[in-house]
Amino acid sequence: MNYETLQITIDDRVASITLNRPERLNSFDMKLGHELYDALQSVAQNNEIRAVVLRGTGKGFCGGGDVKEMHAAKDKPRFLRDLTRAIHRCVIEIRTMEKPVIAAVNGAAFGAGLSLALACDMIVAVKDAKMSTAFIGIGLAPGCGTQFVTKLIGYQRACEYILTSKTFTAEDGYRLGMINKVVDAESLDAAVEEIVSAFRSLPPIAVGKAKLLINKGLDNDMISHLELESKTAAWSAGTEDFNEGVTAFVEKRKPVFKGK
Repeated sequence: MNYETLQITIDDRVASITLNRPERLNSFDMKLGHELYDALQSVAQNNEIRAVVLRGTGKGFCGGGDVKEMHAAKDKPRFLRDLTRAIHRCVIEIRTMEKPVIAAVNGAAFGAGLSLALACDMIVAVKDAKMSTAFIGIGLAPGCGTQFVTKLIGYQRACEYILTSKTFTAEDGYRLGMINKVVDAESLDAAVEEIVSAFRSLPPIAVGKAKLLINKGLDNDMISHLELESKTAAWSAGTEDFNEGVTAFVEKRKPVFKGK
């Protein structure tokens, strides 16, 4: 499918989705919200894809919601309700798809753009990237991201960064536990490739179920989560990949996983 606000490419079992509104710092309008959700659904349902990379064109990753559109909206509450719902669908799709999603943050990530990055399973960011929850700075209650930030960095620090819209660097984000790796701009693609290359050979079903368990574990109590782990492990033991994995272990060779 051809999109107006993003580009999607698939190469060697890795899908790259690139937000493409550089004149607006790749900010969310309704069109981008709908198209990104469609693209995410498409890659989630493609069993050939082992990993997904989310990028931005131009100088930034994503500037959040399109403030000019917010200003122009006649019914601002209705517009923000619709826009946040469109963004939330994308966030939910990222977190619930059983594939690893890596954010390649090439520059600014503000507001919903930061939330979009934090929804991803891993984040690689360039040193010059600037980030902020941003909402308070325009007089808006946060439309997304408060739960992600609070769970990642704790209550007091979350208040510091959310309530004041404090801008921070990629290095700050790394120290706070938000970002996996910080690199020079010219090393971003190589750093992302290093991550996704591992997923090309890892068992995709097991990886997907592990992601599911990590997310469920954020809210489950210990006893119910242990039971879910037991059931999920037992289910995965019925896959061809598990048979290949244990056979390769016994035969002292590298396994070849097929996602079956």
